[in-house]
Order: sequence, then structure tokens, then C-alpha cells
Amino acid sequence: MNAAQPQLLASGQPRYMLLAQALVDDIRSGRYPIDSLLPTEHELCQQFNVSRHTVREAFRRLSELGLISRQPGVGTRVKTNQVASRYTQASDGIESLYEYVRDVHLEITGSEDLIADEELAERLDCRPGQAWLHVMGFRYVGDETVPIARTDVYIARPYRGIESELVDLKVPVYSLIEQKYGLRVVEVQQKIHAVNIGEADAASLRVEPGSAGLLVIRKYFAPNDELLEVGVSLHPGERFAYSSIQRLQVQSGGKWR
Repeated sequence: MNAAQPQLLASGQPRYMLLAQALVDDIRSGRYPIDSLLPTEHELCQQFNVSRHTVREAFRRLSELGLISRQPGVGTRVKTNQVASRYTQASDGIESLYEYVRDVHLEITGSEDLIADEELAERLDCRPGQAWLHVMGFRYVGDETVPIARTDVYIARPYRGIESELVDLKVPVYSLIEQKYGLRVVEVQQKIHAVNIGEADAASLRVEPGSAGLLVIRKYFAPNDELLEVGVSLHPGERFAYSSIQRLQVQSGGKWR
């Protein structure tokens, strides 16, 4: 298996991710060549001892990665053995950010110490005058050479000591803060804005000026509501999608919660 390819699975992931990774490995190895059909849902249920729901969730993940297409009455066909440059991030909680980092690596282009002015303070939701370590870079999927995002990471001044570890990142930045300072991130706030990409960003992201984009802002908080880190990523709309699943739970007595 090509080590440079993105991994879908890590310890503790749901069973559908285990099945998805196994199928990705089989596709990459040539066991299921391009244009061939994958086993049916029923066959995969038997082979992996999983439910039909698990198989369908695994197929959904492979479809999001651009590896397969599904056609009623025909089956599930392999489209390619390379992950598409469009990336869909699925969110089931803070742990899903590890999946994002496994699939998408950050190449850092520079860093600087700065003091938040009024404009930046409003974006970061901090006080004007607060000190930050500002890290700049671009995110890429696997071996793709076209970035899926321009990313700015702002690390609160007390935790800038992780700067030397911001090389070849294989874990989220917030995880480095947790490990070095013995903290625990307990809340991540996320906002997604639809934007038009300006000229300078369009050139670096290789899209037309004025193209549709998604601005994703994530804020990471410790248990005392301390803001540790803010990540700001600008994605070309054609290369990124975000998927979130929320489930209602039924209490005794049939009441929803």
C-alpha cells in the first residue's frame, strides 16, 4: 500500500470506517480494478460480519472520496483508485478532526508573532491587544499538488512553545497543545461562511477571482473557556464539502431529546 495515500481509519473509529478502509486498500491494490463491481451489500455483510447500515455508510464514504459510483440494478462500480481532489469532511464530534488531519496535510509556509488589532480581534473573538503565534500554510489531499485550502492558525501566546513541533503534522495542532501543556480541549466551535475568493487568494488557490469559497473558522477551548487556538481555512467551493450527522435519541415514554 502506498504510504503517501490518506488513511481513513484510526483506532476507535466506527465499524463503517474499518470497512471503508478495507475496501480502499483493496481498490488501491488492484483487487477491485477500475470499472469492476464491488461485492454486493449482502456479500459484504457476510464477509465482514456487519449490518447493511454499516455497508451503506462505508459506500457513502467511498463515494465522497470519489472512488465509486452506485447505480440501481447494476451495482457499485470502481471509478478510480485515486482519491478525488474534492474533499468532504464528515463530522461526528471532535474526534473526527483527527480524520481530517490524516486525509489532509498542512504545509506550513511561515509564522509570525502578532498582536490582534480590532479587525483580527473580532474574527478571533478575543480582546484587542492579545498576543498570538500566527502560522500560515496550505492544505493538500494526499499527493495532490493543488491545495484545497489556505489556512491560518492562531495559537494563544502562552502556548507558542509548540512552534518547533509544527513540522510534518500528523495530528491536529490542538493535540500538540494538549500533549505539551497537559490540557484538554473540551469544546470546538465552528462557523462556515460562503464567500467570494479575492484576487490574491485566487492566485494561490489556482481558481478564478470571485469564485465561490467556504471560509471555515474553528475555535478550540479548554475546560475553563480559555481560547487556545483558532483555525481559519479558505476552501475553493469546488474542492471542499462538509457533512454532519445529528441523531435524535428517544427517551423512555417516547419523548425525543
